[in-house]
Amino acid sequence: YFIIGGVILKKIYIGIAVAVALVIASLIFFKFKDNSLDKTIDKVKAYDKYMLTCNMEMVENDELKSYLVNVSYLKEKKNEYYKVELYDKSLNQSQIIVKNPDGVFVLTPTLNQIFKFQSEWPNNSPKPYIYQSLIEFLEKGEVEKIKTGYQVKSQVTYPNDSRIDSQEMIFDKTLAPKQVTVLDKDDAEIITANFTDFKTDVKLNQESFDEKKVLEKSTSEYSNVSSELPLYPIALMGSSLNSEKVSTIDGTTNHILKFTGDKNFTVVETPVVATDEINIEVVTGEVIDLVDGVAFYNEGQLMMMKSGILCKVYSEDLSKDEMVSVISSMQTSSLK
Repeated sequence: YFIIGGVILKKIYIGIAVAVALVIASLIFFKFKDNSLDKTIDKVKAYDKYMLTCNMEMVENDELKSYLVNVSYLKEKKNEYYKVELYDKSLNQSQIIVKNPDGVFVLTPTLNQIFKFQSEWPNNSPKPYIYQSLIEFLEKGEVEKIKTGYQVKSQVTYPNDSRIDSQEMIFDKTLAPKQVTVLDKDDAEIITANFTDFKTDVKLNQESFDEKKVLEKSTSEYSNVSSELPLYPIALMGSSLNSEKVSTIDGTTNHILKFTGDKNFTVVETPVVATDEINIEVVTGEVIDLVDGVAFYNEGQLMMMKSGILCKVYSEDLSKDEMVSVISSMQTSSLK
């Protein structure tokens, strides 16, 4: 009886020891896994340069827009340099945003045009193609380890797009970005970005972010595509087109569209003519940071370059967000 009891007790002790060992092993594994990810995050946050490429699609007013996005980043001492090229595949138009210690610059290569402004861009709002933004969401999101790396889901707010509710991201084991999907509250895709290249061993210097040199290099790469004018907004805010006319002053042609109804507003479109010399215009007012570019807001007026056209919306009835909706929805299809 005692021998049998001893055997039983021995088996119980062995069972307890195995269970404890499994618990300890699990804790060590998860601690190791967490530490491993934390160490990788610390490593990538210390990157002082990178270049990435992705194909990005956006749903805007039931229209699908496709872009090729190239990003370059350099950090030297306390200065951060950015260059983001947004190439619209359907229009063969490229818009480039450059940040250096002198300010932020919006470049339109086909027009030899530069707008200069002061802003915290691109760190003032999330972007699916800025690596620092993605790592920030990785740190605070729900992380799931998958076979190829990590899958992350995080709540997100894009200041100028109220549809957006969450963001899903996939990184490989080195935390190179592979895919970003931005979703609304119903999990419908608003933005998708598929990354085709991410390199940190790249040659970049301050000249790589000189706005004039970037423009000079880019001007020869794209044909000059002029949009069919006028462009018409799809987002009408309960109004309809009341009148349109063409006005030419000092050789500058303006297409003027007046909308009346629930909200009255006027759209003025001015084709910007390409010049041999670089034209730099300093812009004041609030910078409206959009995923596919920037707009500029002053009380009752919003301005943005769209497909080589300088578009302005004037209204005492529209809110700033409504103006953004109007100008973001401009396209060539006629309302008639």
